[in-house]
Formats: sequence, structure tokens, C-alpha cells
Amino acid sequence: MSLCIKCSRRQKATDVRVVMLGLDGTGKTYLLYQWKLNQLVETIPTIGFNVETIKYKQLSLTIWDVGGQEKIRPLWKHYLRDATILFYVIDSTQRDFQRIQETKIELIKLMSNDDLAGVPFIILFNKSDLPNSLSEEEIEDEYDFKIGEKQLDINSVHKVNVMRISALDPQNFTKILDWIELITQKKQQDRKEKMRERHVK
Repeated sequence: MSLCIKCSRRQKATDVRVVMLGLDGTGKTYLLYQWKLNQLVETIPTIGFNVETIKYKQLSLTIWDVGGQEKIRPLWKHYLRDATILFYVIDSTQRDFQRIQETKIELIKLMSNDDLAGVPFIILFNKSDLPNSLSEEEIEDEYDFKIGEKQLDINSVHKVNVMRISALDPQNFTKILDWIELITQKKQQDRKEKMRERHVK
């Protein structure tokens, strides 16, 4: 069954702008087209970006997959404005110390970026199906991340969800989408409550 479920005609879909970043070779484009087409697609390194729209329940997600090569990373900042969610993809088979440090430095830069103040982050440890992938314990040791949802405070508070995923398991994306739906609904409820409070005053 395809994950791209059409929205009901009675309700307007909620637009969600997702920016998907990460170092080169983490499998971002592979994930994008697995999610979009529900099938495995051969990909090449992204020079620039790919963009696709995926509909799920009452969500319409526009996902921007931006190249992760070192020379492209300075351009990431141009995609961050108006982002609703940020996906940060990490290759969980990568055990090289220098590469791990590079991954962490780029993530910290993003979490400190003013354009992403308050934007929820989903940190995806991809390729978890492979035998040499980092375990949950190793992820905690190397990255100081625990799998699951938490609050992380770097300059501003980000709601963060850390997941181990595989492009071979479509249920991973369903979990991601359900989490996005929950936090989107929570934001909408908070916005309505603030409007009511202003009206009462």
C-alpha cells in the first residue's frame, strides 16, 4: 500500500515544508524516492537539490533534499527559511572518527541557526538494516543521542526525535509522518489557544 494517501476533499491539507540535510552519502535521495514511489530507486550524488511532494492523511509535505558535499553545505542556509521540519540524515554505518565529528559539527551549526529557531528536528540514523550499523548504545556513545523524542536546548529549544531507520522498511516513514502529524496538530492547537487568549483580553 502506498504511503502517499490523498487528503480528504472536505478538509484543506496542512502544508509542511521539510528540509532534509546531512553529509554526502548518507542516503537522503534514496530515502526520498523510496518514500515518494514506495519502491527502491538507484540514485546518484545530488548536486543541488531534489524536491518532491508527499500527501499523507491531512498533511501535504514538500520535501527538499539538498546535496551534502562539503562545497554545497554553505548553500544549506538558503533552504532553511520557512522550514516546518528539519530532517538530518546520518549514515549509521559510518564509524570513522573524523566523519562522525564532521557530522556533529554540521548538526550543531543547524541547531544554532536563527532561521531554525523552534523548528523540530528529526535525526535519522539511516542504513540501520546493515550488519555494521551503529547500535543504540553506540549511537549514544558516539553522538550523545538517545533514540526517541526529547527536548534539546542549543540557543533555542528544539523538539528532537532520534530514529534508527532503513529505506527497506516503509513503516519507518509512517512513524515519521505520524510524529509530524502530532506535533503539527499540537502547534495548531497552541496557536488557537493564543488567539482565544488575545480575544478574551
